[in-house]
Amino acid sequence: MEQMLVIGFGNPYRGDDGVGFQAAEQFETLNRDPAVTVLARQELQPELAEVVSKVDFVVFVDAATPGTNAPGAVQARELAPKARDTGLFSHELTPETLLAAAKVLYGRCPQGMLVSITGENFGISSQLSPAVSAALPNVFARIRELLASAKGRELAMAQGAGR
Repeated sequence: MEQMLVIGFGNPYRGDDGVGFQAAEQFETLNRDPAVTVLARQELQPELAEVVSKVDFVVFVDAATPGTNAPGAVQARELAPKARDTGLFSHELTPETLLAAAKVLYGRCPQGMLVSITGENFGISSQLSPAVSAALPNVFARIRELLASAKGRELAMAQGAGR
Protein backbone atom coordinates (compact mmCIF):
# COMPACT_ATOMS: atom_id res chain seq x y z
CA MET A 1 0.00 0.00 0.00
CA GLU A 2 1.29 3.42 -0.93
CA GLN A 3 2.23 5.57 2.05
CA MET A 4 1.19 9.20 1.79
CA LEU A 5 1.94 12.31 3.80
CA VAL A 6 0.22 15.67 4.20
CA ILE A 7 2.34 18.47 5.69
CA GLY A 8 0.59 21.74 6.46
CA PHE A 9 2.92 24.53 7.48
CA GLY A 10 2.86 28.18 8.42
CA ASN A 11 2.88 30.46 11.42
CA PRO A 12 -0.45 30.10 13.26
CA TYR A 13 0.15 33.50 14.92
CA ARG A 14 0.47 35.45 11.66
CA GLY A 15 -3.10 35.41 10.39
CA ASP A 16 -3.50 33.69 7.04
CA ASP A 17 0.12 32.51 7.08
CA GLY A 18 -1.13 29.83 9.47
CA VAL A 19 -3.67 28.33 7.06
CA GLY A 20 -1.43 25.37 6.20
CA PHE A 21 -0.88 24.60 9.88
CA GLN A 22 -4.59 24.94 10.72
CA ALA A 23 -5.67 22.97 7.64
CA ALA A 24 -3.38 20.09 8.63
CA GLU A 25 -4.68 20.07 12.20
CA GLN A 26 -8.28 19.97 10.98
CA PHE A 27 -7.60 17.48 8.17
CA GLU A 28 -5.96 15.12 10.66
CA THR A 29 -9.28 14.85 12.53
CA LEU A 30 -11.09 14.13 9.23
CA ASN A 31 -8.57 11.62 7.88
CA ARG A 32 -9.65 7.98 8.18
CA ASP A 33 -7.03 6.50 5.87
CA PRO A 34 -4.28 4.63 7.75
CA ALA A 35 -1.97 5.07 4.75
CA VAL A 36 -2.06 8.87 5.20
CA THR A 37 0.00 10.61 7.88
CA VAL A 38 -0.79 14.27 8.58
CA LEU A 39 1.69 16.71 10.13
CA ALA A 40 1.18 20.35 11.17
CA ARG A 41 4.39 22.39 11.42
CA GLN A 42 5.18 26.06 11.90
CA GLU A 43 7.97 25.71 9.36
CA LEU A 44 9.62 23.04 7.26
CA GLN A 45 12.70 21.65 8.97
CA PRO A 46 15.58 19.54 7.62
CA GLU A 47 14.57 16.67 9.93
CA LEU A 48 11.45 16.19 7.80
CA ALA A 49 13.62 14.95 4.91
CA GLU A 50 13.79 11.49 6.47
CA VAL A 51 10.01 11.35 6.96
CA VAL A 52 9.43 12.54 3.39
CA SER A 53 11.85 9.94 2.00
CA LYS A 54 9.78 7.11 3.48
CA VAL A 55 6.52 7.94 1.67
CA ASP A 56 5.40 7.56 -1.92
CA PHE A 57 3.38 10.78 -2.19
CA VAL A 58 3.42 14.03 -0.23
CA VAL A 59 1.06 17.01 -0.24
CA PHE A 60 2.33 20.27 1.21
CA VAL A 61 -0.25 22.87 2.28
CA ASP A 62 0.74 26.52 2.66
CA ALA A 63 -0.46 30.09 2.30
CA ALA A 64 0.26 32.12 -0.80
CA THR A 65 0.78 35.85 -0.81
CA PRO A 66 -1.84 38.02 -2.50
CA GLY A 67 -1.28 38.50 -6.19
CA THR A 68 -3.46 37.74 -9.15
CA ASN A 69 -5.69 35.37 -7.16
CA ALA A 70 -8.40 36.54 -4.79
CA PRO A 71 -8.05 35.78 -1.06
CA GLY A 72 -9.17 32.22 -0.39
CA ALA A 73 -8.28 30.92 -3.87
CA VAL A 74 -7.02 27.34 -3.73
CA GLN A 75 -4.36 26.24 -6.21
CA ALA A 76 -2.43 22.99 -6.62
CA ARG A 77 0.78 22.37 -8.50
CA GLU A 78 3.26 19.57 -8.89
CA LEU A 79 6.63 19.95 -7.23
CA ALA A 80 10.08 18.83 -8.30
CA PRO A 81 13.12 18.47 -6.05
CA LYS A 82 15.27 21.58 -6.28
CA ALA A 83 18.24 22.50 -4.13
CA ARG A 84 18.55 26.22 -3.54
CA ASP A 85 21.69 28.11 -4.45
CA THR A 86 22.36 28.53 -0.73
CA GLY A 87 22.32 24.76 -0.23
CA LEU A 88 19.82 22.31 1.15
CA PHE A 89 19.65 23.69 4.66
CA SER A 90 18.98 27.38 4.66
CA HIS A 91 16.75 29.35 7.03
CA GLU A 92 13.74 29.11 4.74
CA LEU A 93 13.31 25.53 3.62
CA THR A 94 10.90 25.17 0.70
CA PRO A 95 8.94 22.03 -0.22
CA GLU A 96 11.14 21.63 -3.33
CA THR A 97 14.30 21.86 -1.22
CA LEU A 98 12.90 19.35 1.27
CA LEU A 99 12.24 16.92 -1.60
CA ALA A 100 15.83 17.45 -2.79
CA ALA A 101 17.14 16.82 0.72
CA ALA A 102 15.20 13.53 0.88
CA LYS A 103 16.75 12.48 -2.43
CA VAL A 104 20.31 13.51 -1.53
CA LEU A 105 20.33 12.27 2.06
CA TYR A 106 18.14 9.17 1.81
CA GLY A 107 18.24 8.27 -1.88
CA ARG A 108 14.48 8.51 -2.28
CA CYS A 109 12.13 11.30 -3.25
CA PRO A 110 8.35 10.94 -3.45
CA GLN A 111 6.06 12.69 -5.87
CA GLY A 112 5.11 16.03 -4.34
CA MET A 113 2.25 18.45 -4.72
CA LEU A 114 1.66 21.88 -3.21
CA VAL A 115 -1.80 23.11 -2.28
CA SER A 116 -1.67 26.85 -1.72
CA ILE A 117 -4.36 29.17 -0.40
CA THR A 118 -4.13 32.85 -1.22
CA GLY A 119 -4.05 34.82 2.01
CA GLU A 120 -5.32 38.27 2.80
CA ASN A 121 -4.08 39.15 6.30
CA PHE A 122 -0.55 38.25 7.41
CA GLY A 123 -0.50 40.47 10.51
CA ILE A 124 -0.21 39.27 14.08
CA SER A 125 -3.34 37.23 14.74
CA SER A 126 -4.30 33.66 15.51
CA GLN A 127 -7.40 33.97 13.31
CA LEU A 128 -7.72 33.31 9.60
CA SER A 129 -9.38 35.98 7.48
CA PRO A 130 -13.02 35.21 6.57
CA ALA A 131 -12.14 34.42 2.93
CA VAL A 132 -9.37 32.00 3.89
CA SER A 133 -11.44 30.36 6.62
CA ALA A 134 -14.29 29.85 4.15
CA ALA A 135 -11.85 28.18 1.73
CA LEU A 136 -10.92 25.34 4.12
CA PRO A 137 -13.59 22.91 2.80
CA ASN A 138 -12.14 23.47 -0.70
CA VAL A 139 -8.65 22.81 0.66
CA PHE A 140 -9.77 19.51 2.20
CA ALA A 141 -11.52 18.52 -1.03
CA ARG A 142 -8.38 19.27 -3.06
CA ILE A 143 -6.19 17.24 -0.68
CA ARG A 144 -8.62 14.31 -0.93
CA GLU A 145 -8.59 14.55 -4.75
CA LEU A 146 -4.79 14.49 -4.85
CA LEU A 147 -4.59 11.53 -2.46
CA ALA A 148 -7.24 9.62 -4.43
CA SER A 149 -5.41 10.35 -7.68
CA ALA A 150 -2.16 9.03 -6.18
CA LYS A 151 -3.95 5.87 -5.05
CA GLY A 152 -5.45 5.49 -8.52
CA ARG A 153 -1.99 5.65 -10.12
CA GLU A 154 -0.76 3.02 -7.65
CA LEU A 155 -3.68 0.73 -8.48
CA ALA A 156 -3.17 1.16 -12.23
CA MET A 157 0.54 0.38 -11.90
CA ALA A 158 -0.15 -2.69 -9.77
CA GLN A 159 -2.71 -3.96 -12.29
CA GLY A 160 -0.29 -3.32 -15.15
CA ALA A 161 2.48 -5.22 -13.36
CA GLY A 162 0.17 -8.19 -12.78
CA ARG A 163 -0.38 -8.80 -16.51
